[in-house]
Amino acid sequence: MELKDAIKVYDNVLPWNIIGNFLRYINLNKFNKARVGHGEVNFNIRKTYTLPLSNLDNSLSQVHWHNLLYGYFFDFLKRYTKELNIEGYVCEKITDIAVLKYEQGGFYTWHTDHYYEFPRTLSCILLLNNDYEGGNLSFRDLNKSNEWQVETKPNRLIVWPSSFLYPHSVKPVIKGTRYSVVAWAV
Repeated sequence: MELKDAIKVYDNVLPWNIIGNFLRYINLNKFNKARVGHGEVNFNIRKTYTLPLSNLDNSLSQVHWHNLLYGYFFDFLKRYTKELNIEGYVCEKITDIAVLKYEQGGFYTWHTDHYYEFPRTLSCILLLNNDYEGGNLSFRDLNKSNEWQVETKPNRLIVWPSSFLYPHSVKPVIKGTRYSVVAWAV
């Protein structure tokens, strides 16, 4: 098995009416500047806005969306571990869920998702829309000689290991606004 084989793509993850309702909901909310590393905002590394979702929020709407997405993500993460024959080794719980908003010029440079302060085992991104240009999710191998992009398609979930073996980036958005939901599991 090659490293690339551990990056899985699942289409039509949510019912389409849920995607539409969720996009309407998130557009009613205020996004914050996304942080990197030790909690700093650095637009040279990441020009993104975030809306964290929590089941402990005072907003019942946010609790609803968190719990609904948690259930779908957890089911697909279990499916992923079964397909890779790693059941029982990973994916005990999802630690964070957040909506990401990449406006024109938004990007995220090469990075991995697992680090000391926030240990993560699996990463996933749900693409919500495709009415933008650029903003592709890209992966590359460790020697930086091979790079591949995931085709942009709404309602598409991408799952991969969070480790140093899977550097990835989001290319700059050229036109429009890219919305996605990210989640991490341990």
